[in-house]
Amino acid sequence: MIDILLYAAGIAIVLIGIALSIGLHEIGHLIPAKIFGIRVNQYMIGFGPTVKSWTRGDTEYGIKAIPLGGYILMTGMYPPESKQYRGPFASWIRDARQQVRQGIEPSDENRQFYKLSAPKKLTIMLGGPLMNLFLGMLLILLALSGVGTMQSTMSVSKVYECIEADSAGNCPSGSPVSPAIAAGLLPGDIVNQVNGKPVLNWNEVIAGLSKNQTSQSMLGVARDGANVTLAITPSFIETQVFLESGAAALDAAGNKVTELRPILGIQLGSEMTPLSIRESVGFSLTATGGMLAFVADLPQQVYKVAASTFGSTDRDPNGAVSILGVGQLAGELTAADIGVEAKLASLLLLIGSLNLALFVFNLIPLLPLDGGHVLGALYESAKRRSWMLVGKSDPGPIDTARALPVAYAVWMLLIATGLILILADLVNPITLG
Repeated sequence: MIDILLYAAGIAIVLIGIALSIGLHEIGHLIPAKIFGIRVNQYMIGFGPTVKSWTRGDTEYGIKAIPLGGYILMTGMYPPESKQYRGPFASWIRDARQQVRQGIEPSDENRQFYKLSAPKKLTIMLGGPLMNLFLGMLLILLALSGVGTMQSTMSVSKVYECIEADSAGNCPSGSPVSPAIAAGLLPGDIVNQVNGKPVLNWNEVIAGLSKNQTSQSMLGVARDGANVTLAITPSFIETQVFLESGAAALDAAGNKVTELRPILGIQLGSEMTPLSIRESVGFSLTATGGMLAFVADLPQQVYKVAASTFGSTDRDPNGAVSILGVGQLAGELTAADIGVEAKLASLLLLIGSLNLALFVFNLIPLLPLDGGHVLGALYESAKRRSWMLVGKSDPGPIDTARALPVAYAVWMLLIATGLILILADLVNPITLG
């Protein structure tokens, strides 16, 4: 029963985190819009029926039934039609323009979005994604430097009878004893020297042992307040090399890099250890770069998810997930037996990573995403400057309403992608185990 409650609490926490992240994203748009004098008709968190709303000044603030999105409605997003459009989507564009421009009053003449300069439009549209970037980096900083990460200590917590032991610690019949057993290592020993040289972390232990691959090494440990030196002969096993980012290291030919690593047959203790602010910021920047690469590869990711769901391939544990999958992972984190601090850090990292994903995703230069409006503002600025350079009169603001067919197509693509990911998370979910 407790596990079920913890699982539900994890889902609730991440949903609240997502709703707050979306709310702050929209505030990133709202504040500069208000500063520039634009009339903001609505600020809403969620979609669907309105649960509660209130009016402050000339803006209606509210919460809707489905807290998985949000928006602000600014007056004059589209300019009046200067030249009649006769394309295949003319009626859609005309209806959308009429709806957006409905209710514009004479006092709103200079309070319309389309009349802003390109730099002000960029400030408003980039405000939301930049808010997610700031929030994501802040949450990651709190997780890694405020709470910490689970890191191995130099203390031996368990000694295995053999190096082929299964998860329960059972050894196959006839398997040789582990190097740790043969050397006399005991649980509670704290490793502090390798071949007479002090060591401060396990990487230094591995480096020291690797220098003697064909002979014994002398391992110094602290035991019951005294220093003990043990002769140990590790087993060396070829293992894959991974980069700090977690990706597999590859050589110039694209082959996976391996190395011989010493195996002793022990399990080290672990503890929550805060990282430096510099390390946390570096992690955030690396994660943001990883998100950029992930979003660029999103069509391929969705294809792989669909193939694993409708085909026979295994699902990539590092692949794309829906909001349902994120909730499932959060539930598993809170139900896992990893300690309160580790759970808190993991949830902060999860919500922080989601904010980085929102930052990157919203910069895709397609309407209705923020990046589409950013691209429009940049195009408008470039067009006006180029016309000025050749002595032509100002062409005026661009008509983003004419790009609505693209926006509708993107919406349909996003809905289809969401449905595929939700179905995958229902029938073939990613689990922490």
